Amino acid sequence: MQQTIDDQLLIDIEQHAVEIARQGGVILGKYFGQKIKVEYKDKRESDPVSQADRETQDYLYKAIEARFPDHGILGEEDDKEKQEDTSPAPDFLWVLDPLDGTKNFLHGLPVYACSVGVLYKGAPVAGAVFVPWPAEGGGIVFHAHKGGGAFADSELISVHEADEPRGNVMVTLPGYFGTLSNFKKPMRGKVGELRVTGSIAYELVMVSRGITQYMITTGPHLWDIVGGVAVAMEAGGALFRGTRTSGAMGMFPSIKWEETDTLVPDWESGTTSARDLHRWVQPLTLGSPPVARYVTSNLRTRVNLRWRIWRRWRRWKARRSDSASG
Repeated sequence: MQQTIDDQLLIDIEQHAVEIARQGGVILGKYFGQKIKVEYKDKRESDPVSQADRETQDYLYKAIEARFPDHGILGEEDDKEKQEDTSPAPDFLWVLDPLDGTKNFLHGLPVYACSVGVLYKGAPVAGAVFVPWPAEGGGIVFHAHKGGGAFADSELISVHEADEPRGNVMVTLPGYFGTLSNFKKPMRGKVGELRVTGSIAYELVMVSRGITQYMITTGPHLWDIVGGVAVAMEAGGALFRGTRTSGAMGMFPSIKWEETDTLVPDWESGTTSARDLHRWVQPLTLGSPPVARYVTSNLRTRVNLRWRIWRRWRRWKARRSDSASG
């Protein structure tokens, strides 16, 4: 995808993203460790949203609209009307996760993030991610713009450099990774020291700083990843986007991995809508280029028929329940 963006505009966007991500962290800090009102987006009460999420997103929206009124905004906590908006999204789109790691936050675990990312025609061009950290002010902001390097506050950062993954360096994988996927024989002894954080944005900036050597996420939404992907790529990381195929009867799935610099390759100016982008879900792997290539070439989807039949039954049962209650 060819695109030309004025570098000063990207600098201005990055600076604003840093400012509002940091202030988002201040708002979250006000609520951390307190008893706050929690609602759930689903009947199983597995997807919580709190007053902290909503207040932070409201602040971010207003700050972006005041500084860049011609840009679009997509947020995790958008209402139903915005989620179903079929009007064309502007080519510059700010993508917000006001609180990634809500469950950690609500239970008093300081592993969460306020993520602000910017897409231009579907490609990440700037990002700022606040995370709590033992630093002055209680946190730091990881940030970058395309072509400008990646930073933790003012410190230049880079991914962990290696020719292949190492067994004694940390990695992050989803908690259910072993149910859905496994590694081929060449990864034996090289998978790494596993950590599960509960925040995709947090995991992306850990890759950016070289704390972890790679990360895999199997079902992220755009708001989970745009800010962190922008930082990780400027820190020298390679982005691999996965395309799923379901196989016969949906029971024999696989993922085809592609190295890319865009998240929405089929973006069409004047056509791609907020509804399209709210529905975006694709697997990702990030790490240094040699490590990410090695990992994705030795990653396969596990065929667990019993688990997949059980999951399909659960979905069918949930749909029946929703129909009955509606």
